[in-house]
Amino acid sequence: MEKRFLKLIEERPLVTREYTAQDGTKKAFYSKGYVFATGLDEFYAELTGDAARDAQPLDAEALHCMQGQIRQRSFTDKNGNRRFENTITILKLT
Repeated sequence: MEKRFLKLIEERPLVTREYTAQDGTKKAFYSKGYVFATGLDEFYAELTGDAARDAQPLDAEALHCMQGQIRQRSFTDKNGNRRFENTITILKLT
């Protein structure tokens, strides 16, 4: 997915989550969320890993371009209905 001419609505702070790797070492997972608007659409997307850790604040007055990956997952809600959720991971953000 590539989106151009995105207006930044909200830039969320960096989140760090500690976890234990399979080899037993402690590691950190980084993520940073953004809300963008393009025309009528608004969406939330996350930058992850070292790219999130190293990301500089975006200029709220500028338009941005994003390359991302959309994935879906299905789950069953408390009423037994099958539901779907989309997640957008940012691969490149300028």
